[in-house]
Amino acid sequence: MNDNAPLLVEDRGPARWIWFNRPRVHNAQNTAMLEAFDNALELVRQDAGVRVVVLAGKGRSFCSGHDLKEIVAHADYARAVETVEGRMRWEQRLFVDPVNRFRELPVPTVVLAHGHCLAAGLMFVSVADFVYATPDAVFGSPIIPAMGINDAEVPAFAWAVGSRRAKQTLWLDQRMDAQTAREVGLVSEVLAPDEIEERIESVVQSLAAIPAETLMLSKLSLRQMEDQAGYQAVSGFHFLSHSLSHHTTGAMAALAERQRRLSGPEESH
Repeated sequence: MNDNAPLLVEDRGPARWIWFNRPRVHNAQNTAMLEAFDNALELVRQDAGVRVVVLAGKGRSFCSGHDLKEIVAHADYARAVETVEGRMRWEQRLFVDPVNRFRELPVPTVVLAHGHCLAAGLMFVSVADFVYATPDAVFGSPIIPAMGINDAEVPAFAWAVGSRRAKQTLWLDQRMDAQTAREVGLVSEVLAPDEIEERIESVVQSLAAIPAETLMLSKLSLRQMEDQAGYQAVSGFHFLSHSLSHHTTGAMAALAERQRRLSGPEESH
């Protein structure tokens, strides 16, 4: 295992643990991390021995969002965002598809949430089958008020917590603490840092005791219920709305200002 890689993968019995590994920037997602993540999900699909996937983050946070510095640091990304269609293709491939593939894995998924669980990180939290959080976990996204963009996190988060709570969190840039997240159904349990991995290991063992095909079919049924209720249709519409919002006057002005100051420390959303 390369400890300096942006993504780490380890097997613990029937569980595959996938770790975001950019702790210096609170695991802000860059292109290398997201491409490695997509590859890791494909390997899960090919390995019948993996019964549960656990997604976690090294360091002080689960994930603080997308690394905003990519727009100037990554030449292909910089070229892509010069056109509407280029940005759409880039964001579909790296921002939307990995979350959808995580949601659609045939095995149960678990997120270990601690520290910052923001913006793009919130997307994975919102679609996981189980979320176990430490008391220091905070959930939210500053994108709508700070960047003038119709936040990509809207559909999955609103589906998990309801539209009114989503408006309060996303429009007003409010942070949701771990206990509140549990009360509204975003988090399964809140546990002390020295207890949380043991609890997840226990859940993994319980899930692994159920026949794999049974869990796969149950998960398919529950996902079909969500999709028939409109999840996929709303998500598809929202991505178009999100893409359009990048090109409004307010969003373009905010982008120009952000690009002027991106010579400083790495940012994330």
